[in-house]
Amino acid sequence: MISDVGLTFGRANLTNRNSTGSVSLDGWRRTPVWKSTDACVGNLRKSFSGTLNDPIISEAGRSFLAQLLTQLTDSQIADLFEAARVDLRLTDPGKPSSSYSTVAEWVSVFKQKRQEIVDRHCA
Repeated sequence: MISDVGLTFGRANLTNRNSTGSVSLDGWRRTPVWKSTDACVGNLRKSFSGTLNDPIISEAGRSFLAQLLTQLTDSQIADLFEAARVDLRLTDPGKPSSSYSTVAEWVSVFKQKRQEIVDRHCA
């Protein structure tokens, strides 16, 4: 069970503020999966109460995740974001003038992130 997908597709911040950490298409789109262009270090900032900070990913772990993610169909990915009701969120919650995001936009970014994981190979 996932209790809060909103924070899952958001980002960590030192004080765990929802206003800056909750689901944001623009924020997720701008954040690379990997910390650098050549290492297998996840780009995961630590929060005050969090336990992970830029974890080192093994090839076995990366490969396992890539295999699981590539099994998802576009329809299944869309269902995930539709169920999360992302279309009711602003593209950038910090900017009231931003437009509402669409499920198709979320699917597109998800597929880009998945490709970042598939294309990387760890030592």
